[in-house]
Order: sequence, then structure tokens, then C-alpha cells
Amino acid sequence: MASASNNGAVGMPQLDFSTFPNQIFWLIIFCVILFAIVKLFIIPRMEDIFANRRKIIDGNVAKAEEIRLRVGEIEKQIEEELRKAKAQCDDIMSTSGNNIKEQMSIALEDSKIATSQLIEEAEERLKTLRDGSETAIEKISEDLAAEIINKLSRGK
Repeated sequence: MASASNNGAVGMPQLDFSTFPNQIFWLIIFCVILFAIVKLFIIPRMEDIFANRRKIIDGNVAKAEEIRLRVGEIEKQIEEELRKAKAQCDDIMSTSGNNIKEQMSIALEDSKIATSQLIEEAEERLKTLRDGSETAIEKISEDLAAEIINKLSRGK
């Protein structure tokens, strides 16, 4: 059984044209309040959050740039120190090479002098041995000749 109040409503109540002005009024009030809340509370907080983030990011970017510049300076200093160290190493190598060459030439000269002295001493010994051997050969020859003559004269 249908009630008497239901006789006037036909279809869906949201589509009843008699309630449209009331719905439009409340829609406008809701939108104005929502806009005011978003405009006065949400957007300023978001802008503060974004500004803080931007400030932090900019600060980090500035620090990163400063660090990059300092790293570049440190790299230049390292390269300069390496260049100096290489130059010192080259100097030390050339100096030690020259010292070694000088020491080798001195040692070579010393060995030449020592060798020539040994050769002279050996020649002197050979000369004395030759002289001694010549006299020994002459003496042996004389003794041998005398013995040969004695043997030959005995046999005759």
C-alpha cells in the first residue's frame, strides 16, 4: 500500500526540478567553503613546504658546487704535487745516473791503472826470469859442453 506522501514524488528525488534551487545553493556554499579552506590553509602550507624544500635543495646545490670547486682545487694541487714529484724523480734519476757513470769511469780508470801495473810487474818478473834463465842456460850449456868434451876425450 502506498502512502499519501509518496503520491507526489515521481522518479528519483535528485532529479526533481523543484529541489534544484536548494541543491544549487548548497553546492555553491560547499564550493565556496572548500575553496576558502584550500586557499587559506592548504595552499599556504604547501607553499611553505615547497619553499623549504626549494631552500634545502638550493642550499644543497650551493654546497655541492662549493665542494666541486674545492675538489677541483684539490685536484689541481695534487696534479701540481705530482708534477713536482715527477720532476724531482727525474732530477734524482739523472743525478744518480751521472754519479753512476762517473763512478764507473773512475772504477774503469782504476782498473786500467791496476791492470797496467800488474802487466808491468809481470813483464818485470818475466824479464828477470829471462835474464836468470839465459844465465842458467849459459851455465848449463857450458857445463854440458864441458861434460861432452870430457866424455869425448875419454873415449879417444
